[in-house]
Amino acid sequence: MPREAFIDEEVRVDAVEFGLPKSFIWRGRRFEVVEVLSSRRQLDFKRAWWRRRHRDYFRVRTEGGRVFELYHHRGPGRRYWVLLRELPPSGTPGDRGGASTSPFGPV
Repeated sequence: MPREAFIDEEVRVDAVEFGLPKSFIWRGRRFEVVEVLSSRRQLDFKRAWWRRRHRDYFRVRTEGGRVFELYHHRGPGRRYWVLLRELPPSGTPGDRGGASTSPFGPV
């Protein structure tokens, strides 16, 4: 089984309703998202407003079965997406083991 790989690179993401990622481009290659496995919102109210880091995290499965974690930085200033890491595939498509509750409703 492949191990977790830390990536932490900015990527371009095409998103659909509620900001859910539909596809992303990483190192010149397009990855189509076939399933959003989980999502969570992290709000930062401990810092001064100009230093806050509000982020939406998504764990997604792409065509071919690869699993990635991305986040959308929504704090003050420029908004951008980051491909945080690649995760080992777990189970089969539709398996939501360990999925967190989505603040956006069902995913």
